[in-house]
Amino acid sequence: MKVRVGVRGSELALSMAEIVTRKLEQLNCTVEIVPIKSDGDIHEDKVIADIGGKGVFCKRIEDELYNGAVDVAVHSTKDLPTVMPKELILAAVLKRNDPRDCYLGKFFPGARVGTGSPRRIAQLKNNFKVDFEIKHIRGNIATRIKKLNDGDYDAIILARAGLEILGLEKYITHTFDFDKMLPAVGQGVIAVQTRTMSPYTALVRQINHLDTFYSVLAERTALKFLDGDCHSAVGVLAQVVGDCITLNGINYENMKQSTVTGKILEYKQIGEQVGLAIK
Repeated sequence: MKVRVGVRGSELALSMAEIVTRKLEQLNCTVEIVPIKSDGDIHEDKVIADIGGKGVFCKRIEDELYNGAVDVAVHSTKDLPTVMPKELILAAVLKRNDPRDCYLGKFFPGARVGTGSPRRIAQLKNNFKVDFEIKHIRGNIATRIKKLNDGDYDAIILARAGLEILGLEKYITHTFDFDKMLPAVGQGVIAVQTRTMSPYTALVRQINHLDTFYSVLAERTALKFLDGDCHSAVGVLAQVVGDCITLNGINYENMKQSTVTGKILEYKQIGEQVGLAIK
């Protein structure tokens, strides 16, 4: 079977598509990767909220998927809005990479720290005993590292998973524990999306990692209660041990926090409980 995979054209997104491609090739598929420019990539110089907020890295790819120009779409799960078009479905996720945040460069009182994430900004202000000069930053990973090396920032904060996928772990100075920096919903997870009534859905289900899938669904359920997205000042993380799942959520807009543990198949109820508690 031939599969056309739609994905953003960034180096990281293409690398994620290559990971999915290798898994599909193991199922005797012939894969063509189709790069698509997202609104977030086109307007790289603007603040995310100024170009639409939710879905700026996904909508154009979803449009191509819906129109049949591609058969499946690959996303960073944290970029996917919690409410999808009814014609599309989250068909699979791959096993989660390290979901933690990390920093590159040097942390010290008054350091110029680059991040464009309200969640990371809130945690920098609330979870550290020193003050930083927080400066907005956008661009792909290579662009951000160049800005750091050029002296525009003393440190930048990135998701560790993206650096690992690109083989850039050597640039990491320190990886944050979850009590210092709780990740965004779906952070570290590669998502594969299909059309709802597509023959490709059953194919893609074969590469789905169930523990990660239930974790992502629990996290997304909690965020949906807040009408939030990956640019909200909210940290949520689900962790699976055996047949149980624990979901921890913090809303930095009101400083509410909740942790709920239950059976993994109760992921939806657990997500609802956490979302309601921190709303």
